[in-house]
Amino acid sequence: MAQGKQIGEFKLTSTSITYTPGPGEALTAQVNVEGDVTGEIAGKARGTLTVVGVPGAKSGTYSYCGVTLMGNGELNAVSSQGTVENLGNHKRRLRGVNRFSDGRLATVEAEGDLMAGTLNGKLYE
Repeated sequence: MAQGKQIGEFKLTSTSITYTPGPGEALTAQVNVEGDVTGEIAGKARGTLTVVGVPGAKSGTYSYCGVTLMGNGELNAVSSQGTVENLGNHKRRLRGVNRFSDGRLATVEAEGDLMAGTLNGKLYE
């Protein structure tokens, strides 16, 4: 995915996970996360990452809905959708598009570590 100028970075940690049956043979994981965002949209992020995929498959989809509590006292909501790629060894790559309530759009690329319960990534304009 072509990237523009980097506008932020995030480090999120899982606080809880709920698994439910997905469509067909898929499994749905709803992962509540929180952590820090740096850059142009800096603050404390909290949200829910929903991943849908068939166990053992090479790819799946995700959606995210959450907020960033910004340092200036404002709240910036975000929704995101994209793809998940299985990198092996309990690692996943997420790529998608974020839509922020302040009107910004950003592409996102992140790596999730299922064993560590982390999702670290970068935002690009």
